[in-house]
Amino acid sequence: MAIDTLLPKKLDKSDASYTSVKELEEALSIAPQKNIRNIALTGPFGSGKSSVLTTLMEDFAAIYEFLPISLATLQANEEDNNAIQEESDEKEKRTENLNRKIEYSILQQLIYREKTHIVPNSRFRKIVHLSERELFKYSFCCVLTLLCFLIVFEPDFAIVNSIYDFFSWGDRWNTIFDFAASGWLLIALYHIVRYIFKSYSNSKLNKLNLKDWEIEVIENNSIFNKHLDEILYFFQVTNYNVVIIEDLDRFGIPNIFLKLRELNQLINESKIVSRHITFIYAIKDDIFKDEERTKFFDFITTVIPVINPSNSKDKLKFALEKKGCGNDGISDDDLSEMAFFIQDMRILTNIVNEYKQYRDKLCEADSRLNKTKLLGMIVYKNYYPQDFALLHRRDGKVYKCISSKSLFIPFALKAIEESENTLSKKEQIFKQDMCLSKTDLRRVFLFKLWNKFIPNLISIRIDNDYLSLEQIASNEALFTKLLSTNRITYQYHYGYGGTSSSTKNIDYKSIDKEVNYSERIELLEQGFSYFTEEYKRFQKERIKVKSLKLKDLIRKYKVGETDTYKNIGLTPMMNVFVRRGYLDEDYYDYISYFYEGMVSQADRELLLSMKIEETQPYEYHIDKIENFVKELKDYMFESDTILNIDLLDYLATHEMYNEKFEHIMLRLECEKSPLQFLAQYYNEGKQQRKVFAHFIKYTNSWNNIDSWKNPIERDCLIEAYLKFCPKLGQTEQKWLNNNYKFLTEHYEGITLEKSLILAKASLFASLCNGSDDLLDYVIEHNCYEISLENMLLITMYLHTDDKTLSQENLNYTRIKATNNESFVCYVADNISKAVLCFNDNDQDESSEALLFLLTNEQIDSNTKIKYLTGQHNHIDSFAGIENTDIYDVAIRSKIILPTWDNISFYFNYKNGMCEELDGYINHYATELSKNVYPNDLNNKEELYVSLFGNDILDLENYPKLLNSFNGDFPDINQLQNVEVNRLLVLVKNGRIPFNQETVTIMNKTEAFSEYIIYHSNVFANNLGLEYHFTISSIYKILTKGNFSIKNKFDIIGIIPNDILRNSQPLANVVIEVFSQKQQINVEYDILEYLLKISSNEDRKIQLTTILIRNGVNNKNSITKFLFAIGGIYAEICDNEKRAKLSNSILNQQLLGALQQVGFISSFREEKDQLRVYHKVQK
Repeated sequence: MAIDTLLPKKLDKSDASYTSVKELEEALSIAPQKNIRNIALTGPFGSGKSSVLTTLMEDFAAIYEFLPISLATLQANEEDNNAIQEESDEKEKRTENLNRKIEYSILQQLIYREKTHIVPNSRFRKIVHLSERELFKYSFCCVLTLLCFLIVFEPDFAIVNSIYDFFSWGDRWNTIFDFAASGWLLIALYHIVRYIFKSYSNSKLNKLNLKDWEIEVIENNSIFNKHLDEILYFFQVTNYNVVIIEDLDRFGIPNIFLKLRELNQLINESKIVSRHITFIYAIKDDIFKDEERTKFFDFITTVIPVINPSNSKDKLKFALEKKGCGNDGISDDDLSEMAFFIQDMRILTNIVNEYKQYRDKLCEADSRLNKTKLLGMIVYKNYYPQDFALLHRRDGKVYKCISSKSLFIPFALKAIEESENTLSKKEQIFKQDMCLSKTDLRRVFLFKLWNKFIPNLISIRIDNDYLSLEQIASNEALFTKLLSTNRITYQYHYGYGGTSSSTKNIDYKSIDKEVNYSERIELLEQGFSYFTEEYKRFQKERIKVKSLKLKDLIRKYKVGETDTYKNIGLTPMMNVFVRRGYLDEDYYDYISYFYEGMVSQADRELLLSMKIEETQPYEYHIDKIENFVKELKDYMFESDTILNIDLLDYLATHEMYNEKFEHIMLRLECEKSPLQFLAQYYNEGKQQRKVFAHFIKYTNSWNNIDSWKNPIERDCLIEAYLKFCPKLGQTEQKWLNNNYKFLTEHYEGITLEKSLILAKASLFASLCNGSDDLLDYVIEHNCYEISLENMLLITMYLHTDDKTLSQENLNYTRIKATNNESFVCYVADNISKAVLCFNDNDQDESSEALLFLLTNEQIDSNTKIKYLTGQHNHIDSFAGIENTDIYDVAIRSKIILPTWDNISFYFNYKNGMCEELDGYINHYATELSKNVYPNDLNNKEELYVSLFGNDILDLENYPKLLNSFNGDFPDINQLQNVEVNRLLVLVKNGRIPFNQETVTIMNKTEAFSEYIIYHSNVFANNLGLEYHFTISSIYKILTKGNFSIKNKFDIIGIIPNDILRNSQPLANVVIEVFSQKQQINVEYDILEYLLKISSNEDRKIQLTTILIRNGVNNKNSITKFLFAIGGIYAEICDNEKRAKLSNSILNQQLLGALQQVGFISSFREEKDQLRVYHKVQK
């Protein structure tokens, strides 16, 4: 596969950036005419400026002579870069020093670019390399010159006669050799003199000593100024007409451009050079401030970056695909996250190259490596190579962040605690709102609107109708429409009874915030199950927080916002990569290659801790586990420091290390074992089944777990025990029976399948919500005890529409209404237990349920009576009750429908009345009284007599039930046993006939007078029957009976005299009747007695007057009557006195009658009295 170098690429003419190449060439072509000397190629770092210039040089090399100068290798030292922080004087010195370095570098690249023979007069001396041919040439010339010198001058010291004689070939040849040698010497002398002049002609005079005087020239000018002639000479002897300067902007010193511009001007103005030379600068856009760059450059062209945040992901993806890494499973989201920080194509190329190399080497050795993490590591390495190098030594910012995970866990636990507190507050709100409906909450919202914004509000217009707040609150759709607009039209009160309308903007959000409406509605909809699930989730989070990856800690609990995290000082890229998990705890696997027998520095530290029994976190990551295990010694297993999650995982998966695995398990299978490790292993380990299966076989494993004091760890261990235990023992099963809630909270960890298996063998004492699947299974397989709480929970779960269910009203009817066959049958099979749980005060069992409960043989009679008594519904008849022994229970519990048919049936069954039937009839008297006793029932008279012929019915029920029976009371003789109040009911309802037999019996009762009064007309016509009156009875008959005066007069006639003499009230009645009848039917002596005991003086006067007028003129009789009246009326009989009577009409009538019969002579009025006169006796 082709290697992608990091060098600038030659652009294709189809590339967008090639436009910049064309623009530069056009500028160069007109540069001499337009006097364009300084051209800027601008663009951000990594935009492809070098590629543009490389393409320019290659494509137009035949037209222009390009001189490229690059300052990429020149680095300003750290002191220079930090000069801005120092004093201004010191800063200027350092800036000048950097300028000199830049100028010197440019000068070096100019001079040392060409061979020595091109710039032979340069004062910069170079190392001259002579080839073999040149060495031979120069050596030959020197030897030849020396030989010629000897031939021409023939010095004595050099004469060797034998040689001299040998070459002496005569004068002619000697002369030829002499001339030839002389010619060569002249030529050699010419070259020597020429070289001397060349070498010393460019020397400068810096110091000149003239005896005691000294003249010294000291130059502090810049490198360009100092060597300007060298630069001019360079361009004089070369053909370069375009100078390209790159990477000058990396130093951030604009002043250097002024010097280069000055240099360019000097070169172009120099007559020595005599040609146009253009400088092209590749710089960043921001090297100059404001408009400075337009003043400096003659022409500016721009390169649009090849790579930027909008396309970096696509570029990276394409580069990976080109390298054959397109199918590595790296998602577009991850590529986008990483590419966001890549702004340079060269860096991108290098990232892809390195990723390919790392991937081929590391992933071949370990296919489990995450290639997304590997790419992230390579991106991080390219941008922060120093921190990457520190990562190998467990140092640097990224390592500090990763190793600080234990410091972040308390923040996570605190965040969980705060979430629990928030949830607790929500739960309090929910409990307060439980009794409220959505309508009530809407009322609260609208009340706040009324109170806060429009206190005199009457109605609000919605859909052209004005509606009251109550109408809106009662209709959710109307309420939603109201909230859909912030401007409302409303009616309101003003003045004295006036109304008007207006519009107003309403801030619903402020109302919502004040009354917490939205949250309360949401909580009301979610119900208790929401809080149960949330508390369960928090508990799991608290357990698993240590096992979370660093990225999850940061994401879930906002650890990145803590000072501890911020103080690490991660760069933005590091921060994002850590948060995304590209750099995390297993970083070592992505930066090191595996070698047999190698352990990392971190592994060595852990080994040392185990050797000296120094505790390390259980989750301590072992980088090279295979090699680590080989370093373990037997004595290390004698301490709990051997406990490590990675180690136990590895030992559990490799049978060859079974002995070491057993040794570790021995540390856990003892009385005081560190179960906190086992709890953490359950959350973070990978071989849980094997480890816990081994642990469960340990005899005291359950007792150790159950007695563990840390509740979170204990719950975790119990979950593991239940998950991996093949079969529970009695102790564990008993615990599980009492902890169904635990199973619902941990069924996901235990797995639903295993939870169902556990449930099938259980009989849970107390059920709860939490898992519908689990609860369905428990209900279906009857895995629960019969209790009120369990039955209520199941009923509410199965019958969600019934919002009224509670412990107070749960009954068999509601259970049956669930229509769940398993549940209903299970309760029915255990009805004797269930009925004891039901509230006796709940009385709405259905008729079907009542019949089932009544006839069920499991329930004892007392329990039936206690529970069934008072039920609102009834069993229609005895027909459905096969066991006659249950009849009594049905009547005693009063669940048989109160009909006369049922009473007649039971009356026949009992052969008469009984205590149970008495109570039943009295209880349902009102219901029974609404129906007439059917005539077709053969025991009507018998039941009639039984009910009304004694005192078994309550007095208030007596008249009610009497309405159900028609006709006279059948058994007259039985009336003697009936209490008077009941007799009165019979009498008043006309159920006792009037005849001598009945009269005789009634005469013996206290109801005789009422009996006579009821039969007033019949009695008045049958006065000849035998009656036995008493004073009270005859008085009541005369005063209460519906009799005419004639009837009363006749009745008085049959009253015995001894009764008439002994009652003043009766005497008053008799006198009244006589007065109205104007006649009497008693003897005078009885009448005299009646007049004497009567207290009604007016009636006595009136009766006496009537009697006198009707012919009683016997003076003795009149005297007796007047004396019977008594008082002043007795004085009328004394002739010696002149009695004075009050002046009244009755007295005037009396005295008139007396005067008429001659009892007195006269009377007259005197003032307000009547004076009585008698005849004078002669």
